[in-house]
Parts: sequence; C-alpha cells; structure tokens
Amino acid sequence: MGITLKQIAEMAGVHKSTVDKVIHNRPGVSDAKRQQIRTLLREHGYESNPLAKALNYQKKKMTVAVVLPAVDATPELRRGIELVRQDFDSFNCETVYHEVPYPDAAAQAACLRALCGQGVAGVVCSPMEDAAVYDALAALDAAHIPVVTVNSDLEDAPRLCFVGQDVEQSGKVAARLASLLLGASGEIGVLSSRESLRSVEQRKRAFEGYLTENYPAIRIAETIDTHESPALAYEGTADMLRRRPGLDGLFITCGCVPDICRAVRDLGLAGRLKILCYERYAGIVELVRGGEIACTISGDLVEQGRLAMRLLFEHIIYDRTPAQKEIYTKNEILLRENI
Repeated sequence: MGITLKQIAEMAGVHKSTVDKVIHNRPGVSDAKRQQIRTLLREHGYESNPLAKALNYQKKKMTVAVVLPAVDATPELRRGIELVRQDFDSFNCETVYHEVPYPDAAAQAACLRALCGQGVAGVVCSPMEDAAVYDALAALDAAHIPVVTVNSDLEDAPRLCFVGQDVEQSGKVAARLASLLLGASGEIGVLSSRESLRSVEQRKRAFEGYLTENYPAIRIAETIDTHESPALAYEGTADMLRRRPGLDGLFITCGCVPDICRAVRDLGLAGRLKILCYERYAGIVELVRGGEIACTISGDLVEQGRLAMRLLFEHIIYDRTPAQKEIYTKNEILLRENI
C-alpha cells in the first residue's frame, strides 16, 4: 500500500491541505516548506490520483484566462480554443478572454500581472516581445499558475510549453518559394512588424539568411515596419512601391495583408508583383484565389489554439506535462490550386 497524503503531511508537520496545495501548484505555501514537501513526495513515491482531481473539477469552478494581442491571428486562435472548451463542457470550466491593443506591451503585462491574484487555474498567452511581459510571465510562474504560450513566444520565458509555427522553417520555405517565383534573381521588398512579436522578426531573419546563403542574386531592396496598423501598412507599401518601381516581389511577414495588397492594386501592380505571405484568413484566401497573392504559408492558427488549450486543460485536470517544450504545427504551402 502506497503512502498517503495524510502521512506526508504528518512528516512535514503541516495540515494535509498544505500538501494538496504543493501537489497542485497552488499558492499559500512558503518556498522552504514547498521544497520540503516535494522532497518527501519524491522520496516516498507519492502519486496523486488524476481521476480524483478530474472529478473535483466537475464540482468546483475552474477559470482559464486567454490573453491575446488584437492582431489578425487572434480570431483564428480563438476558434481553436473554443473547439477544446467544448470538449471539456462536463467540467465546470470558464474561459475568460483578454484582448489587448497591439503593440501595447505594457497593457499586456498589466493584464498578466493582474491574473496572479484572480485565482485562475491557467493562462494561454500570445506574448509581445517586452521585458515587462517576461516579468509578468515570471510572476505567474512564481504563483504556480501554468502558462502555455501560443503563436508567439519569449526566449527563455517560464511557461509550460509553446505551441506555434516553426518560424525558422517557414522563413526558409518562403525564401525557396521566392527563388522559384522570381527565377532565382530580382529585387524584393519586405513588410514586417519588428517591435513586439518575436515570431514575425524571426521569420524575416530566417528568410534573409537563407536568401543570402543560397540565392544571392535575389536582393532585399527595402524593409518597412507596418506596426500592424492597416493605415500604416497601406501608406508604407504605396510609398515603397513609388520609390522602387523596379521591385519584382513582396514578402509579408506580418498582418494587414489585404491593406498591403490594396496599395499594390491602387498603383496598378496587381498580378505583376509576386507576393508571399502567411496564414489563411478569409481575406488572404480571396486574394490567393484572385491571383493577387502568389502563395501563402499557413501555420494552422486554429490548430495552434486548439493544441494550446488542450495541453493546458490536460495539465490542470490530469497532471499531464507536455512531452516537449516547443510544439510546432505543420507549415502548409497554399496556392490558388489548393487553397
């Protein structure tokens, strides 16, 4: 017969509710006592009962917070999250969405910090690239609130796992596609959003590096920052095309794709410029089908949202830890013929 929770509590000199807090990563226990109890649990081979924990969550309310920036990816991520929420309807679960303006990293950090004292069971977050956001994630970790980052990530951030696109691979794929579309030579303009979403900048760096190494005859003529603003994306694209009438293509690493394509169209260049972008929002699908976008690389945002929420729920309810710290969805090349 295995050791009981009550026996562990007696050895640690605490009430069994304190041991329960340590087992389920809840606050209210000093670091020293928490470490002592964890050592006792490990030494005596105590195993919690995931079925009992799951049944407990059918009785009490569980709140999961979702913190996302207001960008083009957000509706697709939410669709995937909602698919999983429906799977856990038998549990008393509540999903609370917090959508923060982009690129207001301070607002996102404040939102995450506030969650530390609101009794949430876990958090799904698409973090912006900012030290304050990192510190807020660290505060959640210190409060023993598990976090799954989705679509974007912070280097060395304290989180359960990351779910998203392999952006290094997607940048290289885009470079290879550019070589095929441009005939291995030409000039290309890049539209990015460098300030707050690490994944966007990583795509661009991988694209540039792969071109330099493998297709030096394709030159990046200019890079502009859209700040994920439809107005700035339109105006910046139009200005770049007026300055550089000889461009052969555009590589869009960020959002606001319909606004960028509208600028191309208004300057009479639709169909002449080879445009590469990411994801498969309704507006992008229409532009690919119409021939204004040559191809798009989808990281399956719906699947990213679904996986992130499922992994978080399974960790909270069944004590399951993801097998990997980074989980990538498949990069899919979409053309007019297969979109």
